[in-house]
Amino acid sequence: MRLKVIILIILCLLCISSNLFAKVYPQAGFETYIGSNSLFLFTPWVGLRLGLSNNASLIFKYYNHNIRYNYLNDEDVETKRVAHLSNFTVVLYAQKGGHDFYSALSYFLGTDSYRALALDAGTGLRISDRITVEAGIYLLNENSILWYPDEDVRNIFLYSAKGGVKFKVNKWLSINSKIYLYKNSEDVKASSYSIGLVLTPKDPFYITLFYFKYSESARYQFSGDYISIGLNYYY
Repeated sequence: MRLKVIILIILCLLCISSNLFAKVYPQAGFETYIGSNSLFLFTPWVGLRLGLSNNASLIFKYYNHNIRYNYLNDEDVETKRVAHLSNFTVVLYAQKGGHDFYSALSYFLGTDSYRALALDAGTGLRISDRITVEAGIYLLNENSILWYPDEDVRNIFLYSAKGGVKFKVNKWLSINSKIYLYKNSEDVKASSYSIGLVLTPKDPFYITLFYFKYSESARYQFSGDYISIGLNYYY
């Protein structure tokens, strides 16, 4: 039933936006993450890109996150945790010459009354035909027990800085590397780096394959190795 409602909303937005904007493009895809603590995250998503001008777009996205992982409960017994989150995102994207910018505001809700608000913003500068340098920030304010199932609901504020380099091998293959630094309101610090491939066998289809190394200082440690695979349609 929820999927039918979401599809209906997307179709209504498409009909309304087609009358308001000259250029309307559908987007869709899925991403999967696997790694430490038997983490499995599967996220299908759909979206609409509305052309504001030749250099700017407004993008509406809906993500459905399906999460499963193992953790040690208060009795030190390994327990499986299953959760589902919905994520509604609005993105403003602008590009001029070799410089682009994006700002994304997201609202989350899900299992056990999970609620969160996030801001993801960044910029990229193409310094040559093959190399683009990227930098950005990520802020998250969440009310949840998502990662602390046996404890009371807590409010956590996370802030993060990120940077990376994208190297274009040819028109259908790029190599991306990124580093992330995190800290939250409970003074937990974390860092991660990633390296991966972005393949474009036929525009606008994108295939992504990434490796992540993550480390943190929290009691519930998710430090370890992760792999992500994605297939996305960006138009």
